[in-house]
Amino acid sequence: MTRRPQALYAARMFTTSILVRFGDLDAAGIAYYPRLVNFLHEAFEDFFRGHVGRPHPEVFREGLGCPTVKLEMEFLSPVHYGDHVDVAVVIEEIGRSSVRIRYEGAVGGKPVFRARNTVVVVDMKSFRATPVPDWLRDRLQAAMEPLPA
Repeated sequence: MTRRPQALYAARMFTTSILVRFGDLDAAGIAYYPRLVNFLHEAFEDFFRGHVGRPHPEVFREGLGCPTVKLEMEFLSPVHYGDHVDVAVVIEEIGRSSVRIRYEGAVGGKPVFRARNTVVVVDMKSFRATPVPDWLRDRLQAAMEPLPA
């Protein structure tokens, strides 16, 4: 199995594990950075299944898309063939039609990348921004990082 999704509700965080396969490597023998960017989307899809409670393909087929409009990523340590990258997904901010998400990747507890992306919820028929549906907003809020005391 390549993924071990698990919701960590007490910490208000969702974590999934992604196996680094041979096809994810570059000529130096480490994970090719665009593949690590793709891991963010894989974690996002796992988040939908494991935390939101609905598979992302189902939501997409129903006409709701979440394209990325902003992405920043910092690579902290090389990722190797056979590693299991544990990716934590934290919702940082929910706007009218946008959501900012933080991802933290680790291998064996050692941080390997940090990323943030902003997605905009769109109606796939018009490809125009649409308000985050209430059912989704509720689940996203449940994954928000608690405010500092």
